[in-house]
Amino acid sequence: MTRLERLRESSRGVAVSACGVAAVALLMARCSDSGDRGGGAAAGGAGGTEGGACPTEESRFAAGDAVGHVDPYGARAAGQARAGRLTSEAMIVQPAHGRQRIRVGDYVLANDRIALAVEDAGLSDGYARFGGEVLSIDRVGEDGRPAGESRYLETLMALSIEMVNVERVSVIADGSDGGAAIVRAEGRLEPIPFLNGALAALFPRRYGLRAAYDYVLEPGAEHVLVRVGILNPGSEPVAFAVGGVSDEMHGFFHYSQNQLVTAHRGFAKASKPVPFAGFVSGEWNFAWTKPGGVPLAPQIEISGFQYFTGPGFEVPACAEHWVDHVRLVAGGPEYDGLREAVRRAEGEPAWRAISGTVRTAAGAAAPGAWVHAEGVDGTYLTRTRADASGAYTLHVPPAEAARLHAYLPGYPVGAGVEVPAASDDADLALPAAGTVHVVARAADGVTPLPVRVQVIPAAAVEGPPDAWGMPTEANDRLHVDYAVTGEATLAVPPGEHRVVVSRGSEWELHDETVTVTAGAVAEIAATLERSVDTTGVMCADFHVHSHFSADSNDSVLQKVKSAIADGLDIPVSSEHEWVIDFQPTIESLGLEAWAYGMPSEELTTFAWGHFGVVPLLPRPDAVNNGAVEWIGTEPPAMFAAVQSLPEDPVFVINHPSGGGFGAYFSAAGLDRETGTGDASLWSTDFDAIEVFNDSDFEANRDKSVRDWFALLGHGHTFWAVGSSDSHHLRSSPVGYPRTCVDVGTDDPRELTHTRVRDALAAGRATVSGGLYLTVEGPGGAGPGTFVTSRPGTADFTVTVAAPSWLDATTLEVIVDGETQATVPLQPLGAGTGKRWMNVVSVALDPTRARNWVVFHARGDGDLSPVHPGRRVFAVSNPVFFGT
Repeated sequence: MTRLERLRESSRGVAVSACGVAAVALLMARCSDSGDRGGGAAAGGAGGTEGGACPTEESRFAAGDAVGHVDPYGARAAGQARAGRLTSEAMIVQPAHGRQRIRVGDYVLANDRIALAVEDAGLSDGYARFGGEVLSIDRVGEDGRPAGESRYLETLMALSIEMVNVERVSVIADGSDGGAAIVRAEGRLEPIPFLNGALAALFPRRYGLRAAYDYVLEPGAEHVLVRVGILNPGSEPVAFAVGGVSDEMHGFFHYSQNQLVTAHRGFAKASKPVPFAGFVSGEWNFAWTKPGGVPLAPQIEISGFQYFTGPGFEVPACAEHWVDHVRLVAGGPEYDGLREAVRRAEGEPAWRAISGTVRTAAGAAAPGAWVHAEGVDGTYLTRTRADASGAYTLHVPPAEAARLHAYLPGYPVGAGVEVPAASDDADLALPAAGTVHVVARAADGVTPLPVRVQVIPAAAVEGPPDAWGMPTEANDRLHVDYAVTGEATLAVPPGEHRVVVSRGSEWELHDETVTVTAGAVAEIAATLERSVDTTGVMCADFHVHSHFSADSNDSVLQKVKSAIADGLDIPVSSEHEWVIDFQPTIESLGLEAWAYGMPSEELTTFAWGHFGVVPLLPRPDAVNNGAVEWIGTEPPAMFAAVQSLPEDPVFVINHPSGGGFGAYFSAAGLDRETGTGDASLWSTDFDAIEVFNDSDFEANRDKSVRDWFALLGHGHTFWAVGSSDSHHLRSSPVGYPRTCVDVGTDDPRELTHTRVRDALAAGRATVSGGLYLTVEGPGGAGPGTFVTSRPGTADFTVTVAAPSWLDATTLEVIVDGETQATVPLQPLGAGTGKRWMNVVSVALDPTRARNWVVFHARGDGDLSPVHPGRRVFAVSNPVFFGT
């Protein structure tokens, strides 16, 4: 099916991630604007009017050839720029980011330096969904083909709420004459689907004009010029900026795989208009600039969405009008290589090159070391990375002195080296450091253990400034390493360091303080014992994000390694509006004996909540890899559609009670007294509730816990899950809390997604925030069990277990949503870990249609030193009595 066919058959919608909340804050500032099509003067925008006749409402832009050059990748050898259609799979080189795909029927512009892929008309992956967008901007290899290094994701190049809903893409010039290659995408300005709902009123102006994008690539150029054409059939000019408020949107969805950089602030948050927005991921990068030195104004940056505006422009009356809208520049390596490419694209003189070698204090080469350049006044200039031999080259302003810093994580930030204005070479040395070497083994002393290694210096270590763009760990940690091979080698400054080696809350930990001297290695042999028995039960986190979500910049590899190092048995991918599977990454690491990965989706609406679809298998030929469409439906219909999927998923209400668009119970107006909500939005066609989202029972007692209990009290059966909703490992660890599911095995290699699904759907699960809870009632009844007989009282045996480094104090007995008793936990006999057992008699109310019992265990402390600040708790799912 072509993109255009998919567009016609779809609802043409898309949900957004958590960045939608940011858009609300941003767009509220626009509510004072008024008018349908702005008028009057506008700022900026070089342009021109083509043709003499006044366009009509039926007018269209001139079209080119549907195919273009049959050999676009021959451009390098011919010294040309070429444009042509991708007519076979063999012509396609997918970008490195792994998201929006290039497909047969899309277009490519290529010269000897760069290649730009432009999608055909029709429904596309991503957020805008209209087609005709840039899919990649790539380096051209020696063979003339794209190198597959692009991490360009998506840009909303809009006017007010509208983008061009592309109806036709064609080649205006194939470049065979030695001139520019040009691809045109034309259609009509229409509202971006995911914004054209609850937020539509926040964009007061609509245009609905015919418009086009021309992508122009010159021979030898390192940039593509994007021209925007508008057909104005009216008798008045149309202005895309009124009263100082611009409708020219540049909305970037590149955060998840790129770092934003600007000339003024480096990698720190931009605070004033900038000459370009650069996006850096490593060897190959790109920048978004306005031609002619026109600045971009940063508006808001939150949850992965980076929103800038341009000055707007004016279209004369009765005209076809074109403006040079954007220059998309590509280059590398690193920011320094991109910055030089921007200068060349802008016709600016190159900065002077400084070269040298980075070495350790002992004189060894330091491969991969970062080199940062600042002006002598502290202004951030540029950065690059040393190669395998420690060699580097970067550029600084000519005839000016500069200060260079070599940096690697774990090393102190030194004073740097001042390079005189006349110098073009500088060898650099990292500050003196020592090494911590950790080897972790199981209690048998042989089996390597995947572990989390944390290094906590006794004396605070100064971190790099924000402008450098170097991530640092939270909670005063110098290192947090996910050593899945059982071994870690970490550089540290000389001095005293606490080293904590752990493997989640079913294992003991190793906690040792060492003194490290410069050039020396501190050896740590950590032997960890599994002290909590969870036979037949494996623990899952059903809500984990990676860089396939717009608001997470954690790689899949890091997310999987962290989960396994923290002892999580079942990490489940839950991306916003995309579907991936963690299991192939687990297999590539050779860690199938430690964990089983599953695919799902966080179905992310921009109106009435976020939802887990567990499991949901990737569908590479479907839009957004098989994510569920929701625009144009209301919850009852959408819920039914999810329940009819072939995976027969468990449908989970994620973070249900937090308020706003992301919380279904809030958005749908759940009334606890009636157990219902707004008639048009309310449905109970779901299976589970994420009652605990990166939080414990007490934090949710008056919110999601009360909502869950209210629905149970109205006769519904919904299971509770606890998940991390981890977007950033440094602030939200995977697996806190986790849902421990009775799957009847301890071997991840025996699991399937249907086996996990069925156990969860049956409610055979408890939630663990460091404590492991088991419940046994009459006849062996456990969580998820329905006991048809109803005695006046029911006896339960409740067991709580924890490693020795955690503690538990209290057991709360909850019957029909009310606390019936709160009792001290009773410790059991000696052992490496800790265990408590209470026998509890529960009084049941025979006047109710049914009774249900939930247990909540807690401690007074947190999960320090592994996860400081996260409270210790566990909760069972209900045991039901009666009909």
